[in-house]
Amino acid sequence: MSAPMDVNRQHWDEATDLHARANVYGIEDFKAGRCRLHRIEVEELGDVRGKSLLHLQCHFGLDTL
Repeated sequence: MSAPMDVNRQHWDEATDLHARANVYGIEDFKAGRCRLHRIEVEELGDVRGKSLLHLQCHFGLDTL
């Protein structure tokens, strides 16, 4: 039997693949240069160029990118 962490990782890897293929997260919009963040998120974060970021629970990192 797999360890709980392995099962959880496998679930999220499968979900990421499904979400990416279905464009649930607007990946094509992101690739086209459109920002998916809400205005308040952009205003509160400010300029993050050159900084290291950790965004907990952001699934596969698109919001952080």
